[in-house]
Amino acid sequence: MQLSAIFLGAGSAFSAQLGNSSMVVVKDQLPWLMIDCGFDSIQRFNAVFEDSLPPDVFITHCHYDHIGGLVELYFQGRKHQYRPRVYVPHHIVATLVNLLGNTDLAEGGENVWDVLDLVPVIQHFYHKGVQFSVHPARHHRHLSAFSLHLNGCFFYTGDTRPIPEIIAHSASQNEVIFHDCCLQGNPSHSGLQDLLREYPESVLSRIQVYHYHSVTDADTFLAAGLQVVKEGTEIPLPVNNHPCVELQVQDPLKISG
Repeated sequence: MQLSAIFLGAGSAFSAQLGNSSMVVVKDQLPWLMIDCGFDSIQRFNAVFEDSLPPDVFITHCHYDHIGGLVELYFQGRKHQYRPRVYVPHHIVATLVNLLGNTDLAEGGENVWDVLDLVPVIQHFYHKGVQFSVHPARHHRHLSAFSLHLNGCFFYTGDTRPIPEIIAHSASQNEVIFHDCCLQGNPSHSGLQDLLREYPESVLSRIQVYHYHSVTDADTFLAAGLQVVKEGTEIPLPVNNHPCVELQVQDPLKISG
């Protein structure tokens, strides 16, 4: 029984080479839940999972490098009569609806949400019978970005400043912590020195950073003693007897053309 994470992309909006940051939770080599869907995420998903459509998607926030691929997912879903769920923190539902639902993307006769099954979520939601937790991140504007937590498995911060109080309270079961980080922090993102200052060693040892600008940045993080996510690499996740290990995961929908 295996639970793992594959980053389709690990870069920021500045780095086309590293890909838009998007992670797929994988169970026994089959995709289970995708986190964020940027401009190149569907193409990268197809490359990793052999021309298939992604499973259900959780959206951390509404910047285009995290939701731009939902347009392609809509058209592919419409073509193949496939209706993925899109879990969206309720605070950003109106923003996402304005960006996707009010642009005539569906071109008449149907709604975008007839294909993309929008599921508003609050503090918790159930995916395939397993409970995930949602926490506010610190991304420029209050309640504009959110983290995703699977107890005992992983904590995915989303784009954020350091959130040590949330991680200390919630991610205490030896979870792998996937944390936003660039070299220099700003009001929307953590910098290297921010992480080193705000988190104790017990947390830093579990952090793997993503959403960075370049391979050179990654080398700097490694030199500072941090682990770094690389696109396409499969990362084992602890399960700690979590009920998700008992779930059956369906084969992804294969597509052609």
